[in-house]
Amino acid sequence: MSLFLVLGAPAALASYGVATGAGAPELHVNASGVAEVSWTAGGARKSFLVPRSGAGHYGSLAGKDVSKPTSLALPLAVTVRETPDHTLWALQRVAIAGRPTSLDLARWQGPATKLTLVDDGTHLTGGATFHGRPVAGYSSTLTGKRARIYVYLECFGCPGARNAWTLMLGVPPKADGSFAVALRPSWRGKRYRATVFGPNVGGELAPDARVTLDAA
Repeated sequence: MSLFLVLGAPAALASYGVATGAGAPELHVNASGVAEVSWTAGGARKSFLVPRSGAGHYGSLAGKDVSKPTSLALPLAVTVRETPDHTLWALQRVAIAGRPTSLDLARWQGPATKLTLVDDGTHLTGGATFHGRPVAGYSSTLTGKRARIYVYLECFGCPGARNAWTLMLGVPPKADGSFAVALRPSWRGKRYRATVFGPNVGGELAPDARVTLDAA
């Protein structure tokens, strides 16, 4: 398969990329399903609203917070909350080598995005699914833009970066959500990790997913 080296793709597809370099983030949701994400940047507190449909905007939440903390374990999560209609909401902080750390908002019901990664010594293989369906192709952002879905692969301890993560490439999954990458000599590390930004599926903002493993 042909592979695409991606160094500057959008930080998020459907999981809503709210900010970079955000400190002390908080999440609140009102009864209308409007999410308020607040954080500190440059010494000031900022507040951003994300409605059930359409793009977000700066502002303050109207009405009380009806969301409650939940114990759901989710990769990269800063906080995970649930509203009375059983919708799950999460803020995830995503760091990929060479790119600003992003703060993403997810909104979904049921199981989270599933990502697998296997190292057989010569190849990295895996797959991505959400609600049992492949995560592949394109996804629409809340502003209506279509963006290609990539799984970002990184290695820890690659030659020249013994004690740091290095971005290998972003690979577009096949139609069935699977991917396979041959390991070049420059990609032989101690550990590997894969990250995929959650797709927009029928208005659900699927959470980002990450898996990390030791080299074979």
